[in-house]
Amino acid sequence: MTDTATLAARSAELYYTYARAVDEADLDTLRSIVTDDVLITRGDNPTEQGVEKFLDVYRAHNALNVPVCKHVVTNVLAEPDGEEIRTHAYFQATFLETEKTRVIIGVYDDVHVERDGKLKLAHKKIRVQRVLELPASAALYAHVGTE
Repeated sequence: MTDTATLAARSAELYYTYARAVDEADLDTLRSIVTDDVLITRGDNPTEQGVEKFLDVYRAHNALNVPVCKHVVTNVLAEPDGEEIRTHAYFQATFLETEKTRVIIGVYDDVHVERDGKLKLAHKKIRVQRVLELPASAALYAHVGTE
């Protein structure tokens, strides 16, 4: 577990699974990638604990009924720290809503742990740095060479 390149790749895979589950409103997958005592900290808000508190964040997100939401997670660093893996990554969440488009930029400073050969989220730390609001986007696209 000390090979940082392999560790970063494994953490990136967990981030991908997380991002896709958020975008697809897949609470079952979100439940499967966290520890039972998972912590979640959003900005300067108090840290909350437990799977249901974690899932409540994504239930509230799902209730927004955003037609298309895409999370991109990049620049993943992962370093072992005893039994934990301290990670740092950039994220961009694009919310393609009916009335507008919101692009949220921030960082994750998470803690991952290994359980039964897989990495799981033990502490999700989300810090939003900027929100960009743009006009609504088009829902149709004509591929080059098509009519």
